[in-house]
Amino acid sequence: IEVCNRDYKTGLSALTMAQDQLLIAFIAPPWGDALNKSTGLDLRRTTPPITEIVDLLIGIAGKNPLLCAIQVYETLDPVSLAELTPHFSWSEKRMYGLNAPGQNHGIFMGSRGWVP
Repeated sequence: IEVCNRDYKTGLSALTMAQDQLLIAFIAPPWGDALNKSTGLDLRRTTPPITEIVDLLIGIAGKNPLLCAIQVYETLDPVSLAELTPHFSWSEKRMYGLNAPGQNHGIFMGSRGWVP
């Protein structure tokens, strides 16, 4: 495991992978104003947008298998989730009930090139 503190484009552009090596990415960009009390977390409004990061990862992974774990909020903007889901072969959302209902965080996992 290599942890790098860089801009995501710079860090990912330097990434090299062996053929068939699994790429695992944890994605948690700043939410800024992407979190709305009534509509939830809009994945298109994070900084940078989640789909922009996922598209870059898909391009870098090429034919290699990819697993993305994306930090999400209990309430997700349904349109932004619907736009993200087709990027993956398989996906699943898991919430963790650590806070009061409606205030929990979780993970949206998506794979490409393989199905767990």
